[in-house]
Amino acid sequence: MTIIYKPSDVMKQLDIKESLYKKYIAALEKDGGYVFQKNQQGHRIFTAEDIQTLEKFMELIKYDGMTIEKVAKKIGEMNSHDGHDSISEEEPNRYDVMALVEQAVSSALKVQEKQIHEVMTSIANQNNELKVQLKRIEDKHDKVFVQSLRESQENKKLMLEEVKTQVKSEIAAAKEEKKKWWKFGK
Repeated sequence: MTIIYKPSDVMKQLDIKESLYKKYIAALEKDGGYVFQKNQQGHRIFTAEDIQTLEKFMELIKYDGMTIEKVAKKIGEMNSHDGHDSISEEEPNRYDVMALVEQAVSSALKVQEKQIHEVMTSIANQNNELKVQLKRIEDKHDKVFVQSLRESQENKKLMLEEVKTQVKSEIAAAKEEKKKWWKFGK
């Protein structure tokens, strides 16, 4: 995917002021036949190739006897040999910023949808595992609870039997010791 630069990015990267930037761009378009891409609003957008062309342009201007117009024409000639389109030709692979943005967003959304699907699948699997573990714990808890209830009932039965036995023995002892009322004095 091609990286698109705004004019402010180009000025910053080339370390030039806006007035000089406008002068260079105008010369390249007018005298050199160089075509800069534009977005839907008609603003120029730049690729790395465009920035390299501007760097060559600025380097050639430094030579004695080279005017901006001559350098622009030279750049135009160089780019027409390199296959860069001139003003009279329509650029067949022109990049539309919004289309690039939509493509990037669409691609990002597909990646996110895939990641979300993977996360949801993972969560569903974890949820199922937790349900199985919870069922095991409940079953184990139920077994422990039933076991404890049985032990408690058995303990109560044993205690009840002890109490019954103790009561019976006390009743039997009381019967033996029981004297009849007429034998109290004796």
